[in-house]
Amino acid sequence: MSTIVADVGGTNTRVGLAGSGAVDRAAVGRYRNAEFASLGDILASYLAERALPAPERVCVAVAGPVRHGIGRLTNRDWIVSADELCRVTGAIQGLVINDLSAQGYALDMVGSEPLLERCGDAVPDAEETRLVIGVGTGFNAAPVYRRPGGLMVTPSECGHVTLPVWSEDGARLAAELRRHHGFASVEDLLSGRGMPMSYQLLTGSVPEEPAEILRRAAAEPGGPEGRFLALMVGTLGRVAGDLALTHLPFGGIVFIGGMARALQPFFGQHGFDAALCDKGRFSEFLRQFPVFALTDDFAALDGCALYARQSAA
Repeated sequence: MSTIVADVGGTNTRVGLAGSGAVDRAAVGRYRNAEFASLGDILASYLAERALPAPERVCVAVAGPVRHGIGRLTNRDWIVSADELCRVTGAIQGLVINDLSAQGYALDMVGSEPLLERCGDAVPDAEETRLVIGVGTGFNAAPVYRRPGGLMVTPSECGHVTLPVWSEDGARLAAELRRHHGFASVEDLLSGRGMPMSYQLLTGSVPEEPAEILRRAAAEPGGPEGRFLALMVGTLGRVAGDLALTHLPFGGIVFIGGMARALQPFFGQHGFDAALCDKGRFSEFLRQFPVFALTDDFAALDGCALYARQSAA
């Protein structure tokens, strides 16, 4: 009862093998997408390299919207379909889900670390809704519901909603983003893809790689990088607060992604928690939602494995 699973990003793809539990980390293969014409070629290489027979199922998570069993990558010209997965691998069943949805399905299988210390009653309820917020190359979030048949993760593309504005810096950046793109979205600021241009538009400086902006912000908190980072962290908190009021995640808010991980050391300095709870008479209400970080880079593969098992049940 084997399942081939894959986590397909804009740059790299991880492929693994799952049985009745978590994915075997030792059997995970890593591939650079630029070296292959399609995901099908990557899966075929994985099977051939390990001399594996045709799996019963194949489930892949893609960084882009999925509808009717077809996923379209946001940052690469690849279309992934369930039919193609079966044709390439010989599997009986092919499944395509969004990569953030895969992270949500993995929450029962991987550990997470608390991010905030609160005096309020922020204790997660394992039976309640959880909210996964992904900040990486892009931005997205999805609620995770527990139901009798297992977990259910509903897809979204909420990184493309309107960027919230509450300060002079935010208003100026939003106006510049509208001038350049015709619209100012959350992802234009809160993502590795959007961060360099937003930094340039706000500070007038030459765009830098995200890692360099963060390094300078840590070295000189009072400089332009520190000011920009304060806007990022404050915006992230407010967006997370909006999403929390939308989905009521009493089971916890879980951050994933490389940019989320890079920003977390600055949460305390730039008031992430205060921004998350900055909702007037609902401020205390928001303190009920615990906030965690998921650091397992293979979580999406575990999520694919669980989704495939639930789909076969």
